[in-house]
Amino acid sequence: MSLMKRFYNDRYLHIRSFTISLVVGALLCVAAYRLHSPDFYRFHFAAWQLLLIPLGIYAGGLSAVFIHNATHDSFPTPWLNWLGGQLAGLQQLWGFMGWKLIHLVHHQYSDHTTMDPHAPLNDNFAQFIKRMFMESSAKITERYRAHWGMGMRTHVLHKALLVVFLGMVACNLLFWYLALGPAGFVFFYIPSYIANHLLFAHINYYCHPKDPATGETAPANLTEHWYYKLANFFWFGIYYHANHHRRPMLFNPRKMTDSRSLPEEIKAAA
Repeated sequence: MSLMKRFYNDRYLHIRSFTISLVVGALLCVAAYRLHSPDFYRFHFAAWQLLLIPLGIYAGGLSAVFIHNATHDSFPTPWLNWLGGQLAGLQQLWGFMGWKLIHLVHHQYSDHTTMDPHAPLNDNFAQFIKRMFMESSAKITERYRAHWGMGMRTHVLHKALLVVFLGMVACNLLFWYLALGPAGFVFFYIPSYIANHLLFAHINYYCHPKDPATGETAPANLTEHWYYKLANFFWFGIYYHANHHRRPMLFNPRKMTDSRSLPEEIKAAA
């Protein structure tokens, strides 16, 4: 059964998924802590640690690629889809299932002003970043309440879900500290997390440009700027967003034979 069907047939889908992730995260924390000696957690700065920053940024982009493609079953085998999604969900702290649900709804209602979890609307980029990460999950909550009703069971479940979710995020964050140590956490993980979230925001905002004639937004490919050339090369065509919406199961949408990029007036605006 597809995730969207499960969402409408299983009112406990979210809390069960987050609870499992919380338990797994706690077990990973124990395993990571037992792997290292106490001295591993003493911070000793060395100049070479700065090299971890660009590696972390690259890893944050790969996390975006992995969770995106795992969502659409774009890896060669089911177990690779599962593994790629779970690893990326761990890096992004809030797990695979929650991200996947938001993204599938985005594809279902792309650029719809009220149904798309992160339509650009008339925000500037700074406003969009804030709204995207504050309201995307809220859109899923709205759909849940519309389907299952606003009774006491829904109210209690969502209160419990918030507690479990925060516990899962805390466990996942602690795991990265315990696994990488203070230097790895500061110079590798934190840049990877920031890069991942800024990349998602940048794609969802600039890859849905507004048509100057109609004022409507639609998915587009970004290919012309030097940054987009590098990002598309290293992150598997991640800014070929129109191609991705046309063929979501392509691992690298850059390889679409009928690839189209932006009209000239939109290129200039981007």
